[in-house]
Amino acid sequence: MSLLRIGLVIGLLAVPACGTSGSGGIGAVSCGSTETVRTLQPGVVKIAITGTATDPLDPEAWMYRYAERLAADLLLRAEWVVVPFDKSWELAGKDLVDLVATNLASFADRVSPGGTFSAPFLYERRALRIRAADRNRYRTIGDFVGKRVGAVTGMAAHRDLLVRAPEGVQVVAAATFPELYAQFDHGGLDAIAQAEYFMLDGRIIPSYGPEIVLIDHHDLNQGQREESVFVVRDKSQGLLEAVNAFVKRTPFPLHMPPRS
Repeated sequence: MSLLRIGLVIGLLAVPACGTSGSGGIGAVSCGSTETVRTLQPGVVKIAITGTATDPLDPEAWMYRYAERLAADLLLRAEWVVVPFDKSWELAGKDLVDLVATNLASFADRVSPGGTFSAPFLYERRALRIRAADRNRYRTIGDFVGKRVGAVTGMAAHRDLLVRAPEGVQVVAAATFPELYAQFDHGGLDAIAQAEYFMLDGRIIPSYGPEIVLIDHHDLNQGQREESVFVVRDKSQGLLEAVNAFVKRTPFPLHMPPRS
């Protein structure tokens, strides 16, 4: 699988050391845990991401910073592998990475041998992203007959769009969000199938400015919360326990303070 170019690196907030470095192939002892972590390479945690965006409104940036903080928490050096989203959940089980951090939902058909879902760190509801100027033209997917609506291949938004779009809606698939946004910005798309993002405590995570409106909010599966997780390599001993402990004490995303 060819890698995308890694973009600008987001500055990591200072993280105090809270464990001791390992030796003899042991990666680290993580904060608040006695579990040793063994990774593909001693002292390194290999992490699959979709990119290194820096926009604070971009979910890719939230995911990158969270994974970066996780690596620091484990006292391991992060080695980034930039991959397309589609099928990224298979990489840990194939021993290509220790951790998949591509902001993927824990669907049953994404379970793959050799990899295990972590505890969830956010949840989403499906929605359509449109221009604020079009807020009075569109309300649901049914209003886009004869129009072009885009999604990233393999994402929940893509599968949702393929199921819900009535005949006449042109579904456009792209490999990445930057590609999708570029088409939207240049007028090639009338809407993007995406999501509204929520912290686990129910607060909305802002993901767009005043020029954008989200419409047609709904659950992918009625009555079921769509939760995002890491995928952890089973052979990376102690990593799943360390990741779950990190998620428990570290609210996502990092730039939003915990509820007081």
